[in-house]
Amino acid sequence: MQIQHIFVIFTLLFINAIRAIPAGPGSMLPGPKACVASPDWVVSSHIHPSDCLEALDIFRRAESQKDGSQRFEFLARGAHPASELPTLTTPRKYHFRSCTVAVAMFASIPPWFLEPTMERRRFAPNDIASLDELREAAKQIVATCVQFRGRRPLVGWQEMGRLSKAIGVFVWETGSPIDRALRPWNDLMLPGVGNETAPMREPSLEA
Repeated sequence: MQIQHIFVIFTLLFINAIRAIPAGPGSMLPGPKACVASPDWVVSSHIHPSDCLEALDIFRRAESQKDGSQRFEFLARGAHPASELPTLTTPRKYHFRSCTVAVAMFASIPPWFLEPTMERRRFAPNDIASLDELREAAKQIVATCVQFRGRRPLVGWQEMGRLSKAIGVFVWETGSPIDRALRPWNDLMLPGVGNETAPMREPSLEA
């Protein structure tokens, strides 16, 4: 009976995974996604969904000079490329007031901020994805977690990456412990806008 129950659960999970595959050639199946209520991620009830929508737009604008459908190799700071694809260094943070959208390699996240099952995983310092895929993941986190009405807002994360799901797309409260712990390599600001993250210049290989 227990085996039959496990089989039913597995079948349902498999069907849901198939349904989650985005349309289009070369599309990537996203990894697990979760909403988070940890005080390490959201320290108050004042994270506003509208701020997250603005942060998503800053994500789009900050990377607008890059082809959104182009596959990039995303790297943790200090990691060496393993492919001939163009590279993008992480962490990359886009914030507006109470909400921050971030792209970071899970290998760069201090383990005490991750779920216990993820703490024991060995994450690669690089993986492959397109900016369009990562932006869509961030949109889904905002829609699923932050915009629940009539309850305390949650934040969340999504595993992404075509090789080993080593890229994390995150939405958390600006100024939260995880936000303070994860220093982006791009500390510049857009002039005259306030707290928006500036368009990023990739470091040279000689740097």
